[in-house]
Formats: sequence, structure tokens, C-alpha cells
Amino acid sequence: MIKVGSNDLQKLYIAYFGRPGDPSGINYWLSRSKESFTLRQISDELSRQDEYTKYIAYDKNFEFKINKLYLNLFHRKADFDGLNYWMEMINTHNYEIADIVFELVFSKQKPYLVNFEQNKKDYQVLENKIFAAELFTKQISQSIALIDLYKPDSLSPWRSGKTFIRVSNFLNNITHKKVNIDKVNNIISLLSDASISNLTNTAIEIKNLSLSIPIYHSENRSLTKKLTKKVINITGGALDQSKNRTNIIALNNISLTIMKGERVGLIGHNGSGKSSFLRLISGIYLPTSGNISVLVDVYPMLQKTFLTSSELSGVDACKAHYLLKNHSLDGFDSFLYEIIDFSGLGSYISLPIKTYSEGMSARLIFSILTSSPHDCLAIDEGFGTGDADFCDRAEDRMKQFMESAATLFLASHSEELLKQFCNRGIVFSHGSIAYDGPLDAALNYYHTQDYYRQNVI
Repeated sequence: MIKVGSNDLQKLYIAYFGRPGDPSGINYWLSRSKESFTLRQISDELSRQDEYTKYIAYDKNFEFKINKLYLNLFHRKADFDGLNYWMEMINTHNYEIADIVFELVFSKQKPYLVNFEQNKKDYQVLENKIFAAELFTKQISQSIALIDLYKPDSLSPWRSGKTFIRVSNFLNNITHKKVNIDKVNNIISLLSDASISNLTNTAIEIKNLSLSIPIYHSENRSLTKKLTKKVINITGGALDQSKNRTNIIALNNISLTIMKGERVGLIGHNGSGKSSFLRLISGIYLPTSGNISVLVDVYPMLQKTFLTSSELSGVDACKAHYLLKNHSLDGFDSFLYEIIDFSGLGSYISLPIKTYSEGMSARLIFSILTSSPHDCLAIDEGFGTGDADFCDRAEDRMKQFMESAATLFLASHSEELLKQFCNRGIVFSHGSIAYDGPLDAALNYYHTQDYYRQNVI
């Protein structure tokens, strides 16, 4: 069996769709090839995908489809002999488009007589297209946000959208001249109508980082040691016993890069390391070992008592936030009225926070933190507290907040919430990263039997 490579898959994507393969598609077919899925089978599958059957070749005759293949691959229509050859194969040998694609892209020479110079030109054009496609897919693979941009507008019904059209036009114009990385990066910068310069800039970079939290206890240490040796932890990080104290290894050997503008969902069992990770990037915890570089201002929305002392009033909490952000109280009155109006606290805003219900505290903190855009927001367990009316308004406000292109970290057990606001998922397991990738793939991994057996059951 011939080993399938990304280069082979790019040929098929170019032939059928006239565009480079998207990273998730390329990785999917590479994984299928490990299951003995052949290039011929992959070609058959691609020929039946909605992008081809319902968008590119919908209600078109074979002559149109053959010419489209040649335009995608060689930047020209099929020559007279070629068109006649393929039509004869269709009529007498029941050839399908998948058969024609397979022979065109994987045969060393065309199965009919072709002028040597023309064949040479076709080969060069295809090689240049493949080179550009490989460069493009590699570049956007570096950022989940860029991957998220390179997708159709709709899957059901299938609609190509601006991103696919722009990249297809770029690839279609590649002929005998090889493109360079600058031209590929230029087309990537045009994927969105909005500026995506943020998406190629690093927000947070972490290398080989670990975090141990010392626990000093007065219980009988010998008993504790016996228990930690015999009891298997089904939640939380590992326990590290020393002579004088117990250390909880909250995060273990973490390495990752977050780009500006990414919306990251943190997924995992209780005690898996999500909250510790949020406190680390917020500057509340310092790493025990390894390096972290935070190039954005991370604003934490971690718990209801975090902003200020519960002895102080809601007005004091608003004032503390306003002073921290603006360094003066100029304009504070209008800010306070907006907070009162949005939170619905009314005259309770003048009472100590300790008199608030859990829902009231959540509404106040959410209202304050989302009152203006932040470079980066770290949210633990979302904002789903309070009555239904406030939840609806909170969701609308969070959508507006997300439109400001801020970077977001959201730790939540609500998949609906994660899918609404995040495009990247990081799955934690006992303080380590078990999976990092597109959100849907991360959630699928989280639900796998192996993850549940090791961490939940």
C-alpha cells in the first residue's frame, strides 16, 4: 500500500475544489490513511462531498466537470484529445469523476497522447499550485483563529463564503511562477473583512511550565503520607510529599502558545487544572518552574468575591474598578448609572456586598467587568447565575464584548456556552494538557471512553 501524504491530499483538494486543503480536512484523511484508507477511496469520498456535488458540480454535465478539473489543476481547459478520451471512458467503461481525477493527478503521464511541451507546462503549473497549497495550509495551521476563518459560510446547506472564494481565486491564478511565503501571508491577511493582524501576534507563550501549591497542614503527617500512598486521586493534580509539607502539582509541564484574538475554552474534570491555569495567566500564581510570557493585560473574572472586600458596598466596588482603569474619578457618575441600570441592582448598589445574594454578586461583577473592552478576559465557570432576564442580557453583552476582538479564556462545563464563544479547546487532565485543538475536536476527545475512564469514572 502506498503511504498517503499531505502532498497527495492537496492534489485532490485542488482537483475537486480548486483550493488548498483545510487543516482539519487534511488531518482527517491522513488519520484515515492509517486505517488502510487508500488514495482511490479518498478520491471517491471527496467526489461525494457536498462542496463538490451541491456547489461546484451541481447539475453540470460531464464536459463541464472535466474542463473544471483541468482548469483547477493545469490552468487550462481540456484539450480536444483529452476531452474525447475521457468521454469515451465514461460511455464505454462507466468512468466516474473520481476515476478521472485519480488518473489525472496520480499517473506519471496522461493516459492519452499529449504534446511533450504541453505536458511539461501542466506538470509545472500543478507543482506550483501544490507548493502554494502546502504553504497556505501550514501557515494557517499555526493559529486556531486562522483555521476558524478558513471555512465555509454554512455547512447545511453548503455555502462557500468569501474565505474559500478568495483563496480559490488566489490558487487559480498560480501558473508557471512559483509563489513565495509573502504572497501566501498576504492572502491570509485578506481572509476576513476585519483586520486579523491580532491573530498572528502572540498573546501568551508558555514553555515547560509547572505549578506546585504548598499545603501546610496540622493533621498527623504520618497518617497523611499513608493515605496519599494508598488512595488513588480521581480528581486534582498529583500530590508530592516532602518532610515538612505536601505539594499539590496543580499544573505539570505545560507548553502552549495563545494568539491574540483567540477564544479558548478550558475543558476537564473537576480539579483538572483549569482554575489554576486561569490564575497563572492572570498573575495571581507564579510558576514553580518553566517560563510564561504574557503580552496582553489579562483581566480575571474568577469568583464572586474577587473584586473587593465583601464589607464594602457595590458603589465602592465600582469606584475601585474605575480608579484602577482610569486613574481618576472623572466621568464616574455616568459609569455608575450604567452599571446600576444593566445589573438591575437599584438601591442595593449602596449596600455592602456581603448582603447580596449569589445572583446579585454575579450580576454586579459581570456588569463591571464587561463595562469596557479588555485585552484579555479570564472567566471561570461562565456567567450563568441570576434570573433568566439577566442571562439573556448577559449573553447579548458578551457577544458585543467578543466583537471587540479581545482574547478570551473560558473555563466551563457548559458545552453550549463554550460552543457559543470559543473556537479552540484545551482539555486538562490532572494538571497536564491532554488535548489542544479546535473546540469541536476537543469536546469529542473529552467524551472519549479513555478520558472518562482515566479522569471521571
